[in-house]
Amino acid sequence: MADSTRPHRPTPRGHRPPRARMAPIGRLAFERLILRKDRLPGSVISTIQASRRPSTSRIYDSSWRAFCRWCAANLVDPTSAQIEDVLCFLQSGLDKGLSPSTLRRQTAALSTVIRCPPYSSLSMHPLLKGFLHGAVNLCPPVVHRYPIWDLSLVLQTLMYPPFEPLGSIPLKFLSFKLTFLLAITSARRVSELSALSIRKDLCIFQPNTVILRLDPAFLPKVNSYFHRAQELILPDFCPSPKHQREKDWHTLDVRRALRCYIRRTESIRKTEALLVSFHPPSLGQKISSSTVGRWIKTCIATAYKQRSRPVPSRILPHSTCSAAASAAWATQASVSDIYRAATWSSVTPFIRHYRIDTYASAEASFGRRVLQSVLEVQEAESK
Repeated sequence: MADSTRPHRPTPRGHRPPRARMAPIGRLAFERLILRKDRLPGSVISTIQASRRPSTSRIYDSSWRAFCRWCAANLVDPTSAQIEDVLCFLQSGLDKGLSPSTLRRQTAALSTVIRCPPYSSLSMHPLLKGFLHGAVNLCPPVVHRYPIWDLSLVLQTLMYPPFEPLGSIPLKFLSFKLTFLLAITSARRVSELSALSIRKDLCIFQPNTVILRLDPAFLPKVNSYFHRAQELILPDFCPSPKHQREKDWHTLDVRRALRCYIRRTESIRKTEALLVSFHPPSLGQKISSSTVGRWIKTCIATAYKQRSRPVPSRILPHSTCSAAASAAWATQASVSDIYRAATWSSVTPFIRHYRIDTYASAEASFGRRVLQSVLEVQEAESK
């Protein structure tokens, strides 16, 4: 890249000297080429490129392809792009309605292959930092602190058809129900839910609980020992119902739903992954984290339709985390239970995100506390 410390006088785009077109090069291949110029051995380069999770690499590759398309349209060689080219590319995205967070991801992606001496990385260039700050001021992010859907409404709907009885309903409704219950009783990310397994050492049924462990090959968003070692300990719920209302509540038992799901998918599954596809073309195959997210959103939307209520316009799969934490907090679950379930290493992120103060409370299982919220609603309605 050209020396960015020189005074720069922008040339009108219409009069900019055309640059030679070239066939687009993949981001990883281009990054390897750059690192080779630093005289790094191939093994070192491979280790450096393994620092990013596969999902991050896919996002970076997509951003690089978008940049290459912009370069082709503007007669710019992406392998020798300058700071003004990057800024114009980002501005085009901002003009199209891309959020500042998306622009930051694109900047991070381009920083892996575009160097900007004397700065340590492209993202450290003062012009680029100023641009990103300006984008935030022009388009401040919308804060979605609390879910816009009603957890109690969804839980109450899951107790009846089309989500019951588990032994005879279509597999897709059983899949939706189990996935939602897993999400709401564990407060885990969809990527973690997709990494669950039915292996005997990773799915352990005990008398009153079921313990789920992540596939050892899975790389969590925060790849630390703490996050890899966290287990999902999901309790039963009204396991010995004595009257009709307790029987209704027992239908929300995630342990019961999990056992039924494993039994019903046994003959079709082609993988040890817990959640598998029910669609004929991919029947029995492991589903992606994006599919897990769609199942959660579909479950919520179906619940609203069953109640003849308008479906919320913006349902985020990750909102189950805030819904679960809020419900557990309302029943006075201990803060340590809540942030441990959500795999926060300390209470600080929970307090900062949900704006609460800590106070002592009786110890209780996180998952059971979440489900208790529907009991309290029904008790209030019956009075």
